[in-house]
Amino acid sequence: MIKVSWFTLFILFVFVGCKTETARTYENPIIRGMNPDPSICRVGDDFYLVTSTFEYFPGIPIYHSKDLVNWKQIGHVLHRPENCLAEGAYSSGGNYAPAIRYNNGTFYVTCTNYGGKGSQGAYYVTATDPAGPWSDPVWVGNWNVDPSILFANDSMYWISPDNKGSFMVGTINPETGETITPLRLVASGQGGSSPEGPHMYKINDYYYLMSAEGGTGYEHREVIQRSKSPYGPFDPSPYGPVITNMNHPESPFQAIGHADLVQLPDDSWWLVCLGIRPQGGKFQHLGRETFLAPVTWTEDGWPIAGTNGMMDTSYVVPNLPEHKWEKAPVRDDFDAVTLGLDWTFIRQPYGNDWSLTGRKGYLRLNGSAITLKEMDSPAFVGRRQSALNIAASTKMSFTPTADNEEAGLVIRANDANHYALVVTQKDGKRVVKFRRVLEELLEDEIYTAIPDGDVVLRITATPLEYQFWVQAKGFETSLIASAPTKDLSTEKVGGFIGVFIGMYASGNGQANTNPADYEWFDFEINPVVPYVWNNDQE
Repeated sequence: MIKVSWFTLFILFVFVGCKTETARTYENPIIRGMNPDPSICRVGDDFYLVTSTFEYFPGIPIYHSKDLVNWKQIGHVLHRPENCLAEGAYSSGGNYAPAIRYNNGTFYVTCTNYGGKGSQGAYYVTATDPAGPWSDPVWVGNWNVDPSILFANDSMYWISPDNKGSFMVGTINPETGETITPLRLVASGQGGSSPEGPHMYKINDYYYLMSAEGGTGYEHREVIQRSKSPYGPFDPSPYGPVITNMNHPESPFQAIGHADLVQLPDDSWWLVCLGIRPQGGKFQHLGRETFLAPVTWTEDGWPIAGTNGMMDTSYVVPNLPEHKWEKAPVRDDFDAVTLGLDWTFIRQPYGNDWSLTGRKGYLRLNGSAITLKEMDSPAFVGRRQSALNIAASTKMSFTPTADNEEAGLVIRANDANHYALVVTQKDGKRVVKFRRVLEELLEDEIYTAIPDGDVVLRITATPLEYQFWVQAKGFETSLIASAPTKDLSTEKVGGFIGVFIGMYASGNGQANTNPADYEWFDFEINPVVPYVWNNDQE
């Protein structure tokens, strides 16, 4: 008989327990809904990340994280009309491809603006607090796009594509934006279409120039080259793309690219990038989202991200203490003095179109003559659809006095494509109407009579379908219509943005007589289905 000491059993127990412990992982994407072109920087133990917003206002959300996995929006870089020139921007124009960097107590965000009234192409803004306030734009050039910067050698290097498939580098005065060393051609792309989104890093003895190519579609990829000088000559990586999913059609993630690198305190490296989640084939409607992948380095000093250069669904978390933020509430009851950071407008809003003080505890929209089909700013307050399975609901008070007046909920893809569920008037009777507008053409209109008084409007979504519901007090919930998500997908409507869901009012050519008052707005992820409203729930 073999005798085993208690100490030996204890050691075996600990060893087996350690071997069977499951490593903590995270799921991609890390920031969901329309958050394309991510750029990241680290300041001590804090990480900051920005993404594109195009024609939406305020522009460029800025997110904060302590662990690279859990993110909280802390503000907007372009938070006022003077530094967010969105007025007149065409859909998918405006502000895009930002890059964030930090140097000697100051944050810098470079960006491109085309189409906004007063825009002059490429610019940067600065702040000492990433939550703001941020400066007015310092314009650098009206012809270069997707700029980025590198602080090295006591200089501020400006990196930009030249719109001809190559990249240019020069230096500028960080205080004024004036040229010190003129931009000059330093490298070309690596064979893919539309070389863009360059970032430069000084790592050990090399300057690495990383960029995206292959367009923003299914051949999107991130490539890299390096040199001993920021001005070249640059040699491409012999290992191919840093990351791409273009050769993996089976993956739920596609269009992986437009990336940025960040180094952790433990000297490990990570990569953030954009990607899409197609549904029902090649149809993605949420927009390009933000993904995270670990980076490994070859023995000869080249980075490869993800799983052998492919973005996967999950990875072991970075070597950082977990830091979760307080979960956002489902309901916004509009009791605050300002709108929450989730809310955005289409271009620069008109001050008289919305109010949190016109009726205390309500969001009031004063429907103007402007409609969703115009390249202008209608009375609209919306937010990104940030999950495939959601429910968006609101309780609204609105009394139309003419057939042209309407207010309700909208799913917007761009100026030419939207679904609407609105209260209006038809032949002198109050009704709720579902409308589908595709490529500026009215495809469907469905009317249902409703009584006077407040109504609850609700839009539910699955990966493939939207459903539109209404309930008046004392009545059962009614399904008004359904519509496919793919008709609002980028593959159908074009452009670079994802869908937004929000509240809207318009007189379709003239102002509404009465305001629309929204008592609350609920945004539920993975809602309970079927859902039954209780008229006394408030």
